[in-house]
Amino acid sequence: MVVRILLFAARCLLFPLVAISYLTVSPVAAQEPEDLRAVLITGTSTGIGLRMTEILSQNGFFVYAGARKAEDLERLDAMENVKAVRLDVTVQTEIDAAVEIVRAEGRGLYGLINNAGVTVMGPLIEQPEEELDFIIDVNLLGPYRVTRAFADLLIESEGRVLTVSSIAGILSGPFIGAYSMTKHGVEAYTDALAAELQRFNVAVAAVEPGNYKSQIMASMVRRMREAGYSAEGSRYGSMLDLISGPLDRSQFNEPTDVALAALDFLTSESPKRRYMVVPNRAEAEITIRQALLELVQLNQDQPYAFTRDELLRMLDEVLGATGRAASRPSPPPEGQRDLRFHEAIVRGDLEAVRELIEAGVDLNGREPSGGSSPLISAATFGQTEAAKVLIGAGADLDQQNNEGSTALITAAFFAHADIVEALLAAGADKSIRNNNGSTALDAVTPPFEAVRNIYDFVGAALAPYGLELDYERIEATRPRIAELLR
Repeated sequence: MVVRILLFAARCLLFPLVAISYLTVSPVAAQEPEDLRAVLITGTSTGIGLRMTEILSQNGFFVYAGARKAEDLERLDAMENVKAVRLDVTVQTEIDAAVEIVRAEGRGLYGLINNAGVTVMGPLIEQPEEELDFIIDVNLLGPYRVTRAFADLLIESEGRVLTVSSIAGILSGPFIGAYSMTKHGVEAYTDALAAELQRFNVAVAAVEPGNYKSQIMASMVRRMREAGYSAEGSRYGSMLDLISGPLDRSQFNEPTDVALAALDFLTSESPKRRYMVVPNRAEAEITIRQALLELVQLNQDQPYAFTRDELLRMLDEVLGATGRAASRPSPPPEGQRDLRFHEAIVRGDLEAVRELIEAGVDLNGREPSGGSSPLISAATFGQTEAAKVLIGAGADLDQQNNEGSTALITAAFFAHADIVEALLAAGADKSIRNNNGSTALDAVTPPFEAVRNIYDFVGAALAPYGLELDYERIEATRPRIAELLR
């Protein structure tokens, strides 16, 4: 039986965050419901849609909250400034009925938020076509159907349309291809719709959330089990083995910042086209890096390739055109130093590592996205000399990240034998188990082919940071590490 190895690396990206709120909401004076601008939101039973309903209904909007189940409709209807509407975005008759309800209420419709969404998981060369039909029907055709149906009301009010995309609309990776395909489609849909509705003074935007608490994974797993999912005959193994952490994603923050982005879009005099909302700097960086990588790939070796200076000039022009050049508060001196420390370790810049240690940097400072220590960062990226410097300086050998993994478990998983040896020689505890109950030995016990899909997943997540997985080396080294750990 293949041990479920925790995919800690995909969530343990290595750059600290200066925590700031997305925006500040000023209290809104009480108004009669009939005086409030109306917004319809799809998929409001849980997660992002529910939080948007709560925030908007408390800040100057009357919300038509779309949901499918009777118990959800009853709960939503009990909220102040909210009217629950039965609405399945794949059923045209329910969409048409929702339009008639909104018209009959007489408030008009100022805003539409296409939030309803689902996910599926699997390798594209094996995924059943009906799974792609299902996710496209909800995630891509859903916004198309609902927006088309409510277009007249939105044009009458010169209103606004927001569609919930995802950073997966820019990123992609193994086994989430179908989900990313739909969110890439939402990105294109947003741009085309914005151009078409501009003449009617209707603003259009997408919000691209990162990882937040929601029920989307729990719903997916429930559907897989109800359908009798089996990995028998798969080249990749069970997709369920790749899912770590609580199914309700309770390890992540509530999606309040995503809801506040929706409020900003609906109330700003100059709304943005895109609102990327992520819980930490790591997710922001990996997304922006991917966008830049695609730019470089498009420009590479083509007949009209632009020089670096020309590209930078274009960037300056675009920043000037948006009028929103990036600005954020600088981290405090300690935060800047911790950031430089993690970056120096990932690069293997020993001179900078030693200088920062001498300056008193925290040897065990956690990065906030996954709680990784500097030593875990060194173990992830195979920076042996940096790891030895940290060990010699007295770093905590057995510190665990948010998923319970230590530097030893990490080094074993990535098959960095020299780091494993150094940690064991210094007295690292090889009996520690991560949150999934796996020790360092468990990480290297299964046959390589049985866990290759896990390396695919982690490698894709960390590739933008320069991680390159040598499968031949990993496969050859795992048995040696197992012997060291026995």
